[in-house]
Amino acid sequence: MTPLIIVVGGSLAGLIHGLQHKRRGNNVTILEQESGERHSHYAGIGFGDSAKEFLRKYDLTGLTPAFTSHSRRWAYRTRPNVLNSKGSIHLTSWGFLMSILRANFDGLASVACPKPPPPAEGDGIANYLSGKRVTALSYTEENVKVHYVDTTGKDETIVADLVIGADGINSTVRRLVNAPVFKQYSGYVAWRGIVPEKSLSKETAEYLSDHLSLQFSKSSYMLCYNIPTDTGNFEPGERLLNWVWYTNVRDESPQMKKIFTDSTGYQHRSTVPRGLVRPEVWEEYRSDILPDISGPFKELLEKTPNPFVTKIRDAICTTASFHGGRVVLVGDAFTTLRPHTGTATEQAAFHSNTLEAVYRGEKTSEEWSRDARRFAENIIYINRIIIELGNGTKFSLIKAVFFYFLFLIRSKLRRSSKL
Repeated sequence: MTPLIIVVGGSLAGLIHGLQHKRRGNNVTILEQESGERHSHYAGIGFGDSAKEFLRKYDLTGLTPAFTSHSRRWAYRTRPNVLNSKGSIHLTSWGFLMSILRANFDGLASVACPKPPPPAEGDGIANYLSGKRVTALSYTEENVKVHYVDTTGKDETIVADLVIGADGINSTVRRLVNAPVFKQYSGYVAWRGIVPEKSLSKETAEYLSDHLSLQFSKSSYMLCYNIPTDTGNFEPGERLLNWVWYTNVRDESPQMKKIFTDSTGYQHRSTVPRGLVRPEVWEEYRSDILPDISGPFKELLEKTPNPFVTKIRDAICTTASFHGGRVVLVGDAFTTLRPHTGTATEQAAFHSNTLEAVYRGEKTSEEWSRDARRFAENIIYINRIIIELGNGTKFSLIKAVFFYFLFLIRSKLRRSSKL
């Protein structure tokens, strides 16, 4: 009998793992809590070799998935050209990558991919069910029973050979398996926005285009990069510029309450969506930083009327595999990585690629879980260095670098002991 895989969560991580199993010949059902089609996050996505390898193996659309930046431009306070350095990263938009994955997974047509590829030989059956909220998991010797409710409140169940929890930072699957998790607020928030390239002056567009731009100022930093539109337009002048601004805000402070109370008076726990940030709050924070940043970034913020803002939180698990490997946590459900290195999608693809060895019987789920943990730890330490470079003190930066080197030494000794 063909194995049935249930993926909980229908965003990028869920689609990555769902598509992998479809191509392996398994039948896959994705259960997505949000009703209807997922809306664009108006956000950029960065990825590296793992996501590139995943798309090479499983993407049949023939579309170019990302823009590749080969350099970084560094600005400090009002000086726009402090340093130029090399370094490659693939950059795209959440909406465009979502369209590519849906076209491959269940044949959903979109403006970005109006003619989805037909199923490949040997593909399993793929279903994407929205408006399905998972409520419980129960177990037999061989299977996992997934309990969920639909938008009408009707209770339903489905029996799976494998359940993959890909449902993000507030993962229901993680809670249901009682996964050990460390959660905390990082001490800062991220303002985010997108500006059409053609709305900027020629000088600013040329400065910000075709590389990753970083702006450091007192106790905060920003980054900006090109992404395609959600419809997949990569043409210069038609592309978008995605920016993120990290700034320190104390938890439970009056400032935090002000930022996360939206234009209707509702106080959000994690994110105030685009269009709901109060204009006077955005103007206050934007006006405060403008005198301390370079001209290109100043224009970027001035031409962003509708940003959104998110609390940056850590959610770090110590293990990703449960109940004999029949339930697995992937992507942000396993470890939520701070967005400085743009590696959330990269982590999900890394999990997918490395799980192949488990599915082929070459590695145990426990061994894979340890590998996933080490991958996450490496990114966690790098992210801490980056944020201390932008928002911390000299002492906190030295401390972050010191602990990263300790981690590298421990990892090397661990590998040596296995030889």
